[in-house]
Amino acid sequence: MELPLTVGVAATESARERFERLLGPEIDRAYQLAGYLLGHASEAEDAAGEAVARAWACFDGLRNEGRFRPWLTRIVVNVCRDRLRRRRIAPFVPLGDVEPEAADRFATVLARDAVGRALRLLGPDQRAVVVLHYWDDRSVGEIAQTMGIPSGTVKWRLRAACRRMRPELEREESGR
Repeated sequence: MELPLTVGVAATESARERFERLLGPEIDRAYQLAGYLLGHASEAEDAAGEAVARAWACFDGLRNEGRFRPWLTRIVVNVCRDRLRRRRIAPFVPLGDVEPEAADRFATVLARDAVGRALRLLGPDQRAVVVLHYWDDRSVGEIAQTMGIPSGTVKWRLRAACRRMRPELEREESGR
C-alpha cells in the first residue's frame, strides 16, 4: 500500500538541498573566476569558499533560482575585489618551499600570457570587468547586472583597462 504524500518538510526539497543542487554545477566556474581575478590558486580556493559561505548565508533572499549563476558570480567578484583591495595594503605572498609559479596553475598561466601579466596593472574594478568580459564571455549588459553598475560604467572600465594594458602589451610585442 502506498502512503499519500503530505506537504511538509519531508515532501519538499530543503533549502540546503536546493542550494547544493544549484551550487554543484557552478563551483568549478566560481573557483576559476576567482583564480583569474586573484592570480593565485590558494587564494582562489579561499575566495571561492568565502563566496559560497556568503551565498549560503543569504540564500533565502534569492527569489529566482534561475538567477543563481549571476547571483553567485556577483558574490565571487565582490569577494575577489575586496581581496584585491586589501592586497594593496598587504600583498599576497604564497608560503612553502615550492616556487609559486610552478605550484600554482593560475600564476603560471597568467605569468606565461602577456595579457595575464598586463592584468596585474589593473585595479580590482577594472580587472573584474576585463575577466568577466574576455574570460567569462559576458556582455556589457550582463557584467553591469552582475556587478550592479550601469552599462556605461562597464564600458568605461573596459576602455580604461585596455588603455592601461596597451603600453605593456606593445612593449612585450616589440621585445620579441
